[in-house]
Amino acid sequence: MRLRQRLEEVRSDTRLAVRQLKSAPGFTLVAALTLALGIGVNSAIFSLADAALMRPLPFGQAERLVMLWERTPTSPRTGVSPLNMRDWNVQGRSFEGMAFVQRGMGGGPLLTAPDGSIETAERQSTSSNFFDVLEVVPIVGRTFKPEDDGPAPRVALLGEAVWRRRFSSDPSIVGRLVRLNGQPYTVVGVVADNVQFSRPAEIWTLTGQFPDVPIMRAGRAFEVVARLKPGVTIAAAQAELNVIAGRLAIEYPEPNTGTGVIVEPLRAGIVGNDLATTSVFLLGVVGFVLLLCCANVANLLLARAAARGREIAVRSALGAGRGRIIRQLLTESLVLAGLGGTLGIGVGAVILRAAPALVPAGLLPAAVTPAFDARVVMFGLVAAMAVGVVFGVIPAWQATGGSLAGVMASESRSTTSASRRFRGLLVSGEVAAAVVLLCGAGLLLQTLLKLVGGDTGYRATSESVLTLDFSVDTGARSRYPTPEAIVQFYDAVGRDVSALPEVRRVGWASSLPYGTNELGRWTFEILGDPQVEARDRPVADYTTADPGYFSALDLPIVSGRGFNERDTLHSLQVCLVNEAFVRRHFKGRNPIGARLSLSAPPNRPAQTREIVGVARQTSGEPDAPEELLQVYVPLAQFPTGDVYMVVQPSAGAAETLTPLVRRVVARIDPDAPVRRDRTLEALSIASTAGYRFRAEMVGTFAALALVLAMVGVFGVLAYTVQQRQREIGVRMALGATSLRVTWLVFRDAGWMIATGVVAGMVLAALSGRLVATFLFGVDPLDPLTFITVPVVLVFTAIAAAAAPAWRASRINPADAFRCEG
Repeated sequence: MRLRQRLEEVRSDTRLAVRQLKSAPGFTLVAALTLALGIGVNSAIFSLADAALMRPLPFGQAERLVMLWERTPTSPRTGVSPLNMRDWNVQGRSFEGMAFVQRGMGGGPLLTAPDGSIETAERQSTSSNFFDVLEVVPIVGRTFKPEDDGPAPRVALLGEAVWRRRFSSDPSIVGRLVRLNGQPYTVVGVVADNVQFSRPAEIWTLTGQFPDVPIMRAGRAFEVVARLKPGVTIAAAQAELNVIAGRLAIEYPEPNTGTGVIVEPLRAGIVGNDLATTSVFLLGVVGFVLLLCCANVANLLLARAAARGREIAVRSALGAGRGRIIRQLLTESLVLAGLGGTLGIGVGAVILRAAPALVPAGLLPAAVTPAFDARVVMFGLVAAMAVGVVFGVIPAWQATGGSLAGVMASESRSTTSASRRFRGLLVSGEVAAAVVLLCGAGLLLQTLLKLVGGDTGYRATSESVLTLDFSVDTGARSRYPTPEAIVQFYDAVGRDVSALPEVRRVGWASSLPYGTNELGRWTFEILGDPQVEARDRPVADYTTADPGYFSALDLPIVSGRGFNERDTLHSLQVCLVNEAFVRRHFKGRNPIGARLSLSAPPNRPAQTREIVGVARQTSGEPDAPEELLQVYVPLAQFPTGDVYMVVQPSAGAAETLTPLVRRVVARIDPDAPVRRDRTLEALSIASTAGYRFRAEMVGTFAALALVLAMVGVFGVLAYTVQQRQREIGVRMALGATSLRVTWLVFRDAGWMIATGVVAGMVLAALSGRLVATFLFGVDPLDPLTFITVPVVLVFTAIAAAAAPAWRASRINPADAFRCEG
């Protein structure tokens, strides 16, 4: 009986709450939209954090999957040698299986059989058991089998999107041929698009078998995924692999001395610490925004409760207990929160729909995709209900705490000093939150400006240089089986592209500024200097380039000479170094004429080259702790299939050259794979994508927080002026000037702002260590930021207080008495 009575009371309270909200449409609309804004942005960021930290990965029993890395004396975390992985798998007892995917393996063109059209497809090369270890079930066909493997396997798996787009979801594609880089591959199956690993892929091929030779033991070019046996912990697997790695260091000392193994959960390996920290950080930022929205709605409810003082007093006089009245007011808050939460979920869905355009390409791993799903809806509803309780309880308590006789005897629009103080405290809290976010945004913006404001080294403008990424098949059975054939292809393409009237200069190189490098880092030693152990030798980025590369970038040769047509495969082996290389390793000595011994990471035979020139320093990875060291060798002396064409236009935007260049390349070789085209400006933006994304997101939310805080200041001051209209009228009747009244309003604002700014600055200083993870070259207590933020708040506060102050100064004493009479 009591339960039925309670349910009836809930229904009655809900119906009354709906009627009350419908009777005040302006209040309801403003409060609901304010909540929708806060819950919407929180739902969107929750989706990112959920995808990165909590949502199950699209693999069978993903909790048992781990990633394996090697640790070397020169790198705390690097790829894995396929032969070391083989020995781990054979000697270990902790794993059901191990598989690998080749790092940095890009895709060539996908040639469809029906119309012969070419489309670039991102590709990954894997071991034959890769999909078995991940427990991936194909949509049609099958995944790879051990019998597919061999010295030069020619089988492929398609992703669902490319299957639907290029083959109209035809299941008979299984067993048919497609062409990659001009070579035929047999399609064995199709897998879902959510089966992504460290980076996006639309087609998968096999790496083939590896010979047991020293070069493969030292080549750490693979990412390894392994499945633990049931009941085996990561710690136990780590301990076992440590023992095996120790044995391999004794058996194969040259490539394995000083190396170790890292075992970590698959999510940690795919997501990485930076994205995980960013997700939590942004969730905290939007949490502040939601608190600001709650504070504004609480202020609206306090104002509404004060206006309903007589109504509440009458209910109390008729026998309603304080608890019953609080329950009714809290029901109104929950209904309002439900409305705001529903709208907020819609706002979150809109934001997530726009997310692909807002999030920089490549910032999120392929397996991390924010999506609007049931988890996001549930988060929005729970957040709405929690917010309804938080912003509803205190206003309800305040509204029912006054004296019955006092309320009945007072004017209808009076309010208590406790209520005014509490509303002022809420606004101070809003200001403090805005200060924290503004300081964080300022520090992140300072970092971004420091990263993008450095000297690039080249004199060509970034937007006037087009780059095209080539991946030419140089295998024994390809069209370019010899170094001479590769060079002839580059010369032919470069000659025909240079002949275009729209083109000024053309060049080739295996790397570009901002850390893009196809050949990696090579160890070196300066012949004649004291020798060091092989594992302790310094490393430098190894770049093969032709003379046109330096002219296309307007990259000066500051000493000696550049490359020329006499630097051929059979001439003296030469190289250039950059300025950082000279500063660090020659220390005032003349480098021209010195000889370097260079060795690739896979332990290839060393190259001996003479330094003939010094190139201007260019930008490496923007947040690298040290300057980029580079060694350039002539493309004719070290031709490679993975290169970039660099094109400078005669006039106009570089992007306009793309179709012209692609047509020239297709005319020379229809199968020549141009994977992508970008300007140097796009490369620059991509190199700082993480910093840019954080700065833009936090800056946007900080600006929103500032607006919400100033709306709170305006609302409290406007309400206070309305409630004190009679008092102000009396003051003016007794001789107070308009200037004096204006000062009273600004004084009230000043206390709220000053309290909030001081509290916010203290919180910002204490939270500096949390932001420091995302800073580069900027102190967490940067003086410029901590001076600018209070100044910005003072001016915005003056703007927010101006209208209420002007209204107070225009009050007519006679009208004030008449209105209150």
